[in-house]
Order: sequence, then C-alpha cells, then structure tokens
Amino acid sequence: TVAPGSCLSSWDFSVDPCDHLFSDRFTCGFRCDRIVSGSARVTEITLDPSFSGSVPDSLSKLVRRKRLALSGNSFKCLIHASVGSLSQLEELYLDNNDFQGPRLEIRQNSISSEFPYLGSLKSLSFLDASDNNITGKIPPTFPTSLVELSVRNNNLVGNVPENFGDMEFLQVLDLILFDHPSLQQVTLSYNNFTSLQVPANMGLTSKLVALELSYNELGGFLPAYLASMPNLSALSLEHNKFIGMIPTQFALKRLLWGGNYLFGPISGHLMGMKPGFANVSLVDNCLYMCPEMFFFCQGGDQNFFFFFYEVS
Repeated sequence: TVAPGSCLSSWDFSVDPCDHLFSDRFTCGFRCDRIVSGSARVTEITLDPSFSGSVPDSLSKLVRRKRLALSGNSFKCLIHASVGSLSQLEELYLDNNDFQGPRLEIRQNSISSEFPYLGSLKSLSFLDASDNNITGKIPPTFPTSLVELSVRNNNLVGNVPENFGDMEFLQVLDLILFDHPSLQQVTLSYNNFTSLQVPANMGLTSKLVALELSYNELGGFLPAYLASMPNLSALSLEHNKFIGMIPTQFALKRLLWGGNYLFGPISGHLMGMKPGFANVSLVDNCLYMCPEMFFFCQGGDQNFFFFFYEVS
C-alpha cells in the first residue's frame, strides 16, 4: 500500500528511471550510476517509512543494483526468490518491518523453507534483517563478504552458520546473544570483532554459562555488565585490546584475561584463589605486582607498567 502523497506514487516504469531521474515520474528513492558503456543503471533504491503490503518482484529486475533499503516500513510478504539474482547487491536493509516466516525468500530459482538463503549474493557486505517476525532456521551459510550482519529480534533457531570461520571481513555481528532465551555457550574466538553491544537488560536474564571471545580486536574497558549474568561461570577474553583495572565483581571458575592491557593492583579476591579452585590467567598484561607466586601470573611475560592519562 502506498501512502497518500508518497513519492512512490510517481514511479512509472514505462520509461527508464535513469533517463527521467528527478522528473515528475521519479521524484525520490533512486540513484543511478553510469557503469555500462556510458549508460546509467539503477544502483540504489531507498524507501522512506510508511509503506505496507508486499515487496514487488519487479524490483529484482534491476540487476545492477548495489543497495536496497526497505527499513522502517510495514512489509509483510516475502522478498521474492529472484532477489537472489542480484549478484552485485552490496547492502540489503530489511529491518523494522513485519516480514514473517517461515520463508523470507532470497534464493534464486527455487523455494527455500529457511531464512534466508544468501549463497548467490556473493558481494553482500551489509545485511540487516533485525526487528521482524521471521521464523525458521538460520541459514547454513552466509556470504563470506559480509562486514555487518544483524538478525536480532526475530524467531530464528539453529546453529551458527557453518562457514562462520570463513567470514574474514565480518566486523559487526548482532544476534542478541546475551538476551537469547536458552543459549548457554558462545564461542566467537579468532575473529576481528571490535566491540560488544550492551544488552538492554544488562545481561540480568542471560542464560549464558560460557563466553569465549579470545583473539579478537575488542577494546575499551572490560565490560562490567558481563558480571551481571547470573549463570556465567567461564569468560575468556584473552588477546584483545582491553584496558583499565580488573573489576572486583567477577568471581568465575574460568577467567582468562591474558594478553590485554590491563593495569593496576591485583584485587584481593583473586589473591585469595588457590590452584585447582579456578582456572584464572592474567599473564601478558600491564599489571602492577603480579608475581609468579600467584598461579594466575605464571606462564607469560610480566610487565609492571603504570599508565598515565593526561586530562585536558
């Protein structure tokens, strides 16, 4: 349904939009680039909020398109299977609609019962399908070209994609891992993640028991909200770029924080731990006085540095 007065009502595909861009037939929502023998092709389509109904299959015929943004509307019906033919698509934004499962079709020449099949979108860098009502299984693979992937606030089930380790460009993964109603263990080591998003409820309802985020590019202060997770007993953040002092509220059975830039004195609750009581490692940080008499200071290069910050 096109809202009254919407610029979409002006679209008239009886003519080439790139030859009539910003005319009374195409007043908004398009971008054209000259990419084929001097000829212009539609490369971007952006719909402002206020639309509902189904997404027209005719959009998939614009094969040179690199960006499709349908965010913040009320679309319910499926993205048609032919969208899978958009091999040059780089950005796909479907968030904050009402897409419903079990099928959100993005598969060429076939009908998929899973959300979504993305194997044919080899150039896709950004995918945001968050805040919909999509049900079904997480697809077995995602494009390895993805830089940002967000599917939070849906009803998906299943395992992390099989080719997750091959997604070498991935920087943002938004799955609401900490607020998942049943998820108990997350292992995302040896990637290039740079930040953790604070959950809305600060992790108070999280079911996570073990969280493994070692060997990433995570930085800033140690996320204190992780200590609020009631079931968390194992936390590995080794070989990242965390700074700051060690929080006193963490009292876990497995606590691996080596290879960061933590500094300051060792807290009393850690000094009271005995070998065999917990698996704790703080080696290769910048801690003040972490002698090898403490088991959690053993096995690495101890650097006794102080950090000074200039406040302007």
